Amino acid sequence: MGRGLGLRQACRRKAVTPAVCRSRDGSGVFGAYHTALLGQGQHFDHREVITRLTVERLSSYLERTDRDEHAALRLYDWNIRASGALIEDICRLEVLFRNSVDMKLADHCQRRGWRTEWYLHDRWFTPEGLSDIKEARHRARRAGGIERRGKVIAEFSFGFWKFLCARHYLTSLWVPALGGAFPLHPSGPDPRAVRSDVHNRMTRVHKLRNRVAHHEPIHNRDLAGDWQALVEIAGWICPDTRNWIVAHSRTMEILAQRREVL
Repeated sequence: MGRGLGLRQACRRKAVTPAVCRSRDGSGVFGAYHTALLGQGQHFDHREVITRLTVERLSSYLERTDRDEHAALRLYDWNIRASGALIEDICRLEVLFRNSVDMKLADHCQRRGWRTEWYLHDRWFTPEGLSDIKEARHRARRAGGIERRGKVIAEFSFGFWKFLCARHYLTSLWVPALGGAFPLHPSGPDPRAVRSDVHNRMTRVHKLRNRVAHHEPIHNRDLAGDWQALVEIAGWICPDTRNWIVAHSRTMEILAQRREVL
């Protein structure tokens, strides 16, 4: 009884019907609020928005649009949508990449009869790599949890996986093991060529990821090229998973919308 009265009151305050409220969520409260915001959202002071975002942050957008503030905000919004689409694809790639690398390094250790996890072989890694491993293991054990390989692997940053592609690891990791993590690479028998190509593309995707993560402009980048690099890495690992990434990606659709923004 009380809930129904509250729903009717909320709807009257927002000038919508209870039916509309209930159609949005179970309680109706969000429905009323959301409907009211939709009506208000069509009107805003673009100068106030620019003040809040700051001219400094919008500088690249203003330059690209010849100081047209309305166009700059449209481009800024497009930048956000493109960033969201690309980070979805990067997330899919990251899990595929780390699982393939982890599997090959684990197999490498098993073939040699080593009983310790691959990331515990300190002699393989640079000081920076050892620091990343220590931090990942610490996070995997937080709250008193048991350290399991899967948890540690999930705690490594994208940067850690990119750094494993560096030339430093050619003889220690790529020649004996990691070349096989990308079985569909056209230079498959040559781990040197595989490492170089994977490193180049991972570096590109890593830079893009960092810019997206820090809400930086990406509208001036060759985003189609970035996306191609991402898709190529996935295809070298598993064509089916690459096709899954492409099938669910929003990236190319949003990139095509850029022409409508400017």
